[in-house]
Amino acid sequence: MFAARQGRTDVVLRLLDAGLDVNATMNPSRRGGRDPRKGTSALLLAVESGHLELAIDLVRRGADPNDQRSGFAPLHAITWVRRTELGDNPAGDPPPRITGSLDTLDFVRAMVDGGADVNLQLKNGTSRGGRLNPKGATPFLLASRGADLSLMKLLLDLGADPLIANADGTTALMAAAGVGVIAVGEEPGTPEEVNLAIRMLVDLGLDPNTVDRNGETAMHGAALRTFPTTVAVLADVGADPAIWNKENRRGWTPHEIAAGKRPGSVKPSPPTIAALDEALQVH
Repeated sequence: MFAARQGRTDVVLRLLDAGLDVNATMNPSRRGGRDPRKGTSALLLAVESGHLELAIDLVRRGADPNDQRSGFAPLHAITWVRRTELGDNPAGDPPPRITGSLDTLDFVRAMVDGGADVNLQLKNGTSRGGRLNPKGATPFLLASRGADLSLMKLLLDLGADPLIANADGTTALMAAAGVGVIAVGEEPGTPEEVNLAIRMLVDLGLDPNTVDRNGETAMHGAALRTFPTTVAVLADVGADPAIWNKENRRGWTPHEIAAGKRPGSVKPSPPTIAALDEALQVH
């Protein structure tokens, strides 16, 4: 496992030749933070450490490309390898340095060629502290969360279904808009990227008026991001105030979120409030 984390391909292959199970996993005594998750395999360690050529070597040696015993499969993990958060916590650590000549998009292609399910939904997970629920999430949904347009387009080319929601009924469009954002300015995706992602997803048939099981809409997400231009884009593509101008399960409307009722930051966003006021007039 440690050889996989360090990218020591020679050592990893020698251990496999000696009979090590390529699908063996870790069961660390300490969990959380920067410690590996229970069920983490050498394949996932290689991916999250940026050793993508080694990861493909492991798949060729029999590693399961759809293994999610750690809670996540490799195609899900590549979404945060490409786009990390910016906070002062483990999720905000700098992205790993990619070793070898295989870039992240070529890695995704090779994984799908090796049997990775582009529409694999995560079996476990819960929404904690307002974060996006990983249960049921596909790689495309997580790529949408970061408005990673290049990865989104590649996954579509490889057969991704953009209409698959997570267990809460949160769609890729809602994730791109900002549902699940808990820290203003620390989540991946610029306003320009988010707006392009939303328009692309609407063109793919996603509804800007979907309400998930938590009472969230895409407009709640735009308020969580405090992106005024995203509010305007959602209004332009048909977000209906009769649907979005309501409280979510926490009792917050988009206006209240923009005014400071949100996780991670209580600072009001007057430009977002003004954009929401204008969006109310659209219909």
